[in-house]
Amino acid sequence: MTILLNNHGYDNESWRREISRQLPELPVKVFGESIDPNEVVYAMVWNHPAGDLNRYPNLKAIFSLGAGAEHFVADASLPDVPVILLADPAVARDMAAHALYWVLTFHRRYADYRSQQKDRIWHRKQIVPTREFRAGVFGLGRIGTEVANRIHDFGYAVSGWDRRTCQLEGIDCYSGTDSLFEFLNRNDVVINALPLSPKTRHFFDGNIFSAMLPGSFFINISRGAVVNDESLLDALDRGHLAGAALDAFAQEPLPVEHRYWSHPHVFVTPHMSGATFASSAAAVIANNVRRLERGLEVFPMFNREAGY
Repeated sequence: MTILLNNHGYDNESWRREISRQLPELPVKVFGESIDPNEVVYAMVWNHPAGDLNRYPNLKAIFSLGAGAEHFVADASLPDVPVILLADPAVARDMAAHALYWVLTFHRRYADYRSQQKDRIWHRKQIVPTREFRAGVFGLGRIGTEVANRIHDFGYAVSGWDRRTCQLEGIDCYSGTDSLFEFLNRNDVVINALPLSPKTRHFFDGNIFSAMLPGSFFINISRGAVVNDESLLDALDRGHLAGAALDAFAQEPLPVEHRYWSHPHVFVTPHMSGATFASSAAAVIANNVRRLERGLEVFPMFNREAGY
């Protein structure tokens, strides 16, 4: 019984070390090393070559090594075995901290003060009390819920929107398309935590941005393709939106000629809001392996029909 490991484009050795520590009874082979396909029982992968996982006849389950499921959506030939996404609480906490940083930055006008410092200007900006600054979170899954709760804990007025009905203590929850524009029109900052799927590609388009409050802000901690770049740039160019903090992009690394780099109201970070560390994530995956071996339910499962 062997684990197939492929953290494509990232570090494999730290994962091999941590998985071996968590599951010492199972040898770990990195994709590309000599391996008997019949020995592979678990595949732990990120952006694995489409079709390859069908080569392992005794495969019991597939585990994602990162947040998101777009690499599984892109592989129409996935074998009919459980596919388990990664739900590392440490990643969710980091992403919530990143979102909170930008809420604070936009609310407290810190970017303006950085500009003032260059010109040695001493001028306080007028702001509303924290409890009156309204933050809205799109997508109330694992990440979105953590984001909403942490920002609420900090004293902000928080609401959330999801396709399904949700209930979160202290947070106004909206669901379905009928409530979409009411939700958009009430928030000073909107945070995207929607997963990328065929239904959410370019979800944030001209209609969505136009429905947001004039002078509001946009934060993206999800996937770049959920946003229509031209629509966002148009909303920023005409002053409808006051600013955007973007951590994910349709093409990564962001091309050097892209307007986001030079736009005065766009803040770019290199997809770092929630880094996955093998030291914590391997324990989460190993726990699900043990549950599978005991015939217990594992979480979270990839929904092939929904695409996330």
